[in-house]
Parts: sequence; structure tokens; C-alpha cells
Amino acid sequence: MDAYAERNATIIAVGARQQLCELREYAERNGITFPLLADGDWSAIRSYGVHHWFGLALHNFAYYIVRPATSIFGNPGRSIHGWTGLADHGLSNSIARPATFIVDRRGVIRYTYIGSSQFDLPEQSEILDHLDSLTS
Repeated sequence: MDAYAERNATIIAVGARQQLCELREYAERNGITFPLLADGDWSAIRSYGVHHWFGLALHNFAYYIVRPATSIFGNPGRSIHGWTGLADHGLSNSIARPATFIVDRRGVIRYTYIGSSQFDLPEQSEILDHLDSLTS
């Protein structure tokens, strides 16, 4: 946080399909002090182009592989949709790709990193280097 503050940058995280109370609880549990945006209708996710339909293959994997495993190892009364956080209909087969954007004061995107999987995130040093390049 100090490294970002030194560069006059503000971190804002966006939680797709999460309610404000869920984000507040998550922030408290993990010691997060920067602003979190609850994007319940995915409008921010869609406007930044990181909304992604994950398709039938992944849905089938979750339904036929993950669901039986959760019945064995988890709560057998919980549906796959409840476990994954997806609504119980086909239109919910989507995710938000993990992404990092640097947006300047005028609203111009100066840096974009869109991950290919949930854990594909840029190195903090890369983000800080890009912030430094904006001020030089």
C-alpha cells in the first residue's frame, strides 16, 4: 500500500456478482483497507471487457466432477450452483477474468493485464514500474 501511495495511486478492487456485505466481510477478514466495488450487475466487469462466458465444457466439469466431490467431501445438501455461487440457469455460466488496470486522472487506461486463469496476476513490480513510467 505504501508503494502505491508514494506514486499517488489508489487501489480499487471490483467484486463481480458480490453484494456489498460480502465484500465488507471479506475485507475485514483479510485486512483489506482499500475501496472495494460491489459490481452486482457486472456493469464494470463488462465495460472493462473482462466478462467471459465459460461455456458448457466447464459447466459439465463442475456439475459431473466437482459436484459429486462436494457431496463426498463437503456439504451434501448444497447444490453445485450454491457451491460455485452461480444461479441455477444457463445464463449464469460466466466469470470475470482477473484483471489489473491503471487508469489515469482523465480516465485513460494506461496499463492492462488480463489474466487467463483465476491465479494469473501481474507481478507487483510490473505494476509499480508502469506507474513510475507515467510520472517520468
